[in-house]
Amino acid sequence: MKRRHEQQAISEDEQIARYAYLLGNVPASIADKAYAAAFARLSAAQRPELLGQLRSQLPVAPKEPASDDPEAFAVFMRDLYARDALVRVRGAGAFAAEFVASPPIVAYFTAGAGSVAMEQQPLWVQELAGHETAPIDGGRMHHRHGVDTSDLPWLGN
Repeated sequence: MKRRHEQQAISEDEQIARYAYLLGNVPASIADKAYAAAFARLSAAQRPELLGQLRSQLPVAPKEPASDDPEAFAVFMRDLYARDALVRVRGAGAFAAEFVASPPIVAYFTAGAGSVAMEQQPLWVQELAGHETAPIDGGRMHHRHGVDTSDLPWLGN
C-alpha cells in the first residue's frame, strides 16, 4: 500500500513559484481559463480589491475600466505588466494557489496535452493531477501475473 505525503503548508513564495512555473508551461488558452476560474472563486469584495491593487502597480493604467467579470480579468492578465504586478500584491499567494488548483490546470495535466509528459513534471504537478509514479521494480520487465517469460533468454530467466 502506498503512503501519501503529508500535506504541509505551502509558503506564499512557493505558491507564487508554482504559479510562475505553470504559467510558463501551459498554453495561453489554458492560462486564460485558469485566470478566469481563480478570479471567479474570489468573493465579490475581493475582486475589486485585487483589481485596484493591480492597477496601482501598473506603469500605465489600462484603457478599459476595471471589471469584476472573470473573462475580462483573464483578458486583462494577458498583459505582462499585470502578471508582474500580480506577484507583488497583497494576497498574491492565495490567488496563485487558486490558479494552480483551478479545474483548467488540473484538466490539462490529467487528460490534456500536459498528461503526455507527466513524468517530466515536478512531483507537486503529478500530485495535483492525481498521477502516481510507478515504484522501482528491480528490473522486472512486466508485472502481469500468468505471463510465462521463462523461454525468453534475453530476460535472463
